[in-house]
Amino acid sequence: MASKVYNSVQIAFKYAFYFLRAKNCHSVHSPLIFGFCEKVLGKRKEPEHNEVEKERFKFKHSEQNIDFKDYVKDGHTIKKSVSKIAQRSLKSKKYAKLISRSVAYFKSKSILELGTSLGITTAYIAKNKEVQVTSLEGDESVAALAKQTWQNLSLNNIEQRIGNFDNTLIPTLKGKTFDFIYIDGNHKLEPTLHYFELCLAHADAKCILLFDDIHYSKEMEQAWSFIKNHPKVISTIDLFFLGYVFLNYDITPKHYTLKF
Repeated sequence: MASKVYNSVQIAFKYAFYFLRAKNCHSVHSPLIFGFCEKVLGKRKEPEHNEVEKERFKFKHSEQNIDFKDYVKDGHTIKKSVSKIAQRSLKSKKYAKLISRSVAYFKSKSILELGTSLGITTAYIAKNKEVQVTSLEGDESVAALAKQTWQNLSLNNIEQRIGNFDNTLIPTLKGKTFDFIYIDGNHKLEPTLHYFELCLAHADAKCILLFDDIHYSKEMEQAWSFIKNHPKVISTIDLFFLGYVFLNYDITPKHYTLKF
């Protein structure tokens, strides 16, 4: 049975509760977290990446329909509108830029992404200098659209793996370590925790793990609670739509809820 996601009213209520209790930079005493808060979460001038946003615009206005294999729903193939995928699945410009800034701030070079979708956030990440991105996507049709996007943007630092994460993640991890891991795939409790545990064994000493939609459903909130209390996790940041996880850092263990 698919995980029951929160409806729009529930999400709005939860976001309001988050916003009321979220703190700003001045409440942060850890130099590492304060620097991240000030230089990454804070507003700053940066490239607009208009060429990437043009690709997003094309997807949102596409009239194409594709055969989509949904591994969350037992691998059934359904017809899907590309425009609806773009509207529902793509991270907004605000959050795509945030993820790109995060990679730059932590000087991450080896990036693993679980959940390519149409490749817009992947493109934002790959725009950073000297990074190599490995991106996993379940559906072939979606992966092909993402690949075309990267070709349009002349991005050649992205390696693509296609298929069920249960089959592609372990071979991808074998013999490798990553210093930034973005998990935006199967939004259910057991798969999320399974991917987390697998990735932990291949996380660089200063790896940042980033989880998408941590308040998307009760199961994702349960997963986030488990991750926060894992013995290898030193500190976390809850931005409502994204959750940052810090490993092996010499900082005071603390879990932050910060405004963004």
